[in-house]
Amino acid sequence: MTSDNEAKNSFSLRPKARILKTLGEELISSETVALIELIKNSYDADAKNVLVEFTGEIKKGKGCIIVSDDGHGMNLNVVQQSWMTIATSNKKYKTSSQSGKRRVLGEKGIGRFATSRISSELELSSRINASETEIYTLFDWSQFEDDELYLDEVLFLTEERKPEDIIEDSSIRKLPTSNLQEQLTGTLLKMSKLKHTWESKDYKELERGLSRLISPFSPINDFNIYLKKGEHGHLTLNRIEPPEIIKYPHYMVKGKVGFDGQFEYVISVEALGESIPKNGHFYRKNIKGEWLIEPLESAADLEKNQEYRAIECGAFEFELRIWDRDDLGNVEQKIGAGIRSIQSDLNAIAGVNIYRDGFRVLPYGEPNNDWLRLDLRRVQTPTKRISNNQITGYIAITADGNPHLHDRSNREGLDNNSSYNDLKQIVTLVLSEFESIRYVSRRPKTTKGQGQQDNEQGGLFDEPDFSAVKDSVQKGKSDSGETLQLLSKVEADWKKQITNLQNVLSQYHSLATLGGIVDKVLHDGRQPLAAIQVEAGLGKEQAEDWAVECELIKPNQLKQLEVGFEKIVNQASVLSDVFRRVEPFGGRKKGRPKKYYIEDLIKSTFDIYERDLKAESISFELPNTQTLVSTDVTEISEIFTNLITNSIYWLGRVPKDKRAIHVTLDRLNDGGLEIVFADTGPGVDPILKDRIFEPYVGSRPGGHGLGLCLVGEIVKGYYNGTVELLDSNSSVGAVFRLVMRKRV
Repeated sequence: MTSDNEAKNSFSLRPKARILKTLGEELISSETVALIELIKNSYDADAKNVLVEFTGEIKKGKGCIIVSDDGHGMNLNVVQQSWMTIATSNKKYKTSSQSGKRRVLGEKGIGRFATSRISSELELSSRINASETEIYTLFDWSQFEDDELYLDEVLFLTEERKPEDIIEDSSIRKLPTSNLQEQLTGTLLKMSKLKHTWESKDYKELERGLSRLISPFSPINDFNIYLKKGEHGHLTLNRIEPPEIIKYPHYMVKGKVGFDGQFEYVISVEALGESIPKNGHFYRKNIKGEWLIEPLESAADLEKNQEYRAIECGAFEFELRIWDRDDLGNVEQKIGAGIRSIQSDLNAIAGVNIYRDGFRVLPYGEPNNDWLRLDLRRVQTPTKRISNNQITGYIAITADGNPHLHDRSNREGLDNNSSYNDLKQIVTLVLSEFESIRYVSRRPKTTKGQGQQDNEQGGLFDEPDFSAVKDSVQKGKSDSGETLQLLSKVEADWKKQITNLQNVLSQYHSLATLGGIVDKVLHDGRQPLAAIQVEAGLGKEQAEDWAVECELIKPNQLKQLEVGFEKIVNQASVLSDVFRRVEPFGGRKKGRPKKYYIEDLIKSTFDIYERDLKAESISFELPNTQTLVSTDVTEISEIFTNLITNSIYWLGRVPKDKRAIHVTLDRLNDGGLEIVFADTGPGVDPILKDRIFEPYVGSRPGGHGLGLCLVGEIVKGYYNGTVELLDSNSSVGAVFRLVMRKRV
């Protein structure tokens, strides 16, 4: 029991009335968002139809917006105990609607105060089943602007009256999808004295927002949204539906991810009539202190394999539709609109949306909300990556199945936690797989030169192939028109080759810049490093002398000092060794090739990645012969750096006890040198095998698709050789055969 003294020393919070402005006006970013929150309330009330009406002069201080529905309505008790209770927990614990058929969307209990963002005055009318009366309440939001009033001092007029709004002649009953046989129930919100002047762009934003509120890919059949507004002097009624362009994509990606990370999806290339299935398991993997998502072909035993963790985002489904904006002829053919109009529609639906229980979570998919950072990815590899204005789609989550993907307090966006990061990474990985397939499907297959095998490197600097033209002219079988046609084809192919060359050279320029940075680090770092080594060595010797001569210092203290200096000397040696190993990657001009034992050069490159190989439990077997060749250290380092880094990544997708790299080296009868580089990873995707040496072809997330292209250019350009991907059995992953015929 509380004593009088305790009561005198106890206080409660008493908020000012203006706190409601924060809930309504400041937590809700726009009028469109506010109206969407009200429509969500209608859905929670089991409404089948919602009507948004604009009446009067829609200017600041005038006009009104009416939102009406045919849901189950509210009685006086519900209005007082739930609707007028700020941050009520009713929906948090009662997760199903009154009918039990819908999962409610609201949880925080503040969505209804979105009306204060729209208008200064609100009239609420509501009627329940079999009731001869309706509840009427008047809210004057301007009271909350009085700095002197406390929240509990603001009063509202509420009464139970004869129905005036929820009646047979109401607008909601006249909608095409209304069922007049059902009982008169529902709620009407009339917002007057608008706080914003509505212009054409505002209506377009509202229509776009409402058209994407419910997923257009799997619509809720028993929930319809209508918009009624004045246009050109008369009222128009429109049912909100997605634009027709959504039916005619060039590509589709559709699938699902289970709660345990098991995934299956299909990539469809509509123009080719091809469907490529993908399946496996997504796991979280700690890579250099950061948890990243990695796909594996088979399930991992998480109890035995401490390397992986289960995903945290929960199960979800997804469907993505993508267009090539430079080739919209098929859409123009189907819907009859001009290209500009089609591109405008595409802009309106562009972006990947998130839907929870069928309703959209804002702001994902809004204009300028590139939450997957697609445009930033495309800057780095514009030829291969897609931009945010080429894609629309949905990610379907549920409140029950994805409890950690919850809203921020302002109702716009999900909390940026580990579950959200898992979701982003998984979708980005799926898109990377798609982009590789799209890139290959858009490029004509490279014509093999004479004597060139399938899966063999075709050079960026290959000359244009005039053989067909020469053959046609020599045999005298073609007229001038046919010859011109053949020449035009050669010209078109060569222009594409030049475009590829320009793109690759821009990437090589970045590598050259990096080489200059390496040189700068080596030059500026070696001198202080040498000083550290010398001074630490002298300090170690001095500590040893003191240990013999000085009796004032305790032996254990001198020992600690000696050990400390020894650690500095050892670590400086490690750093010096690192400098030596990365020196070949500097930007200095190459000199004449020198004679080296190539096995030692290969081992030196593996030594650079010793820690990474050990961290991933990758064993490797190298040739133990001694083969003298004339070569440049940088060239060999670049070749094996690309092969090793690729293998390290892909071997991470197979069990630890099966991770290995094998390198063999043999002299051929013609004096050439054959190097076979093989790993036990998942191998090269069959879709990409024929194009793996072309620039930008590759499915490694975050990669540029230039590594193997660079390997091929070095081998072909400097060694008059070839690189090819060999066919391998299921127990071996990727196997590359390099043949060098010059300078070896």
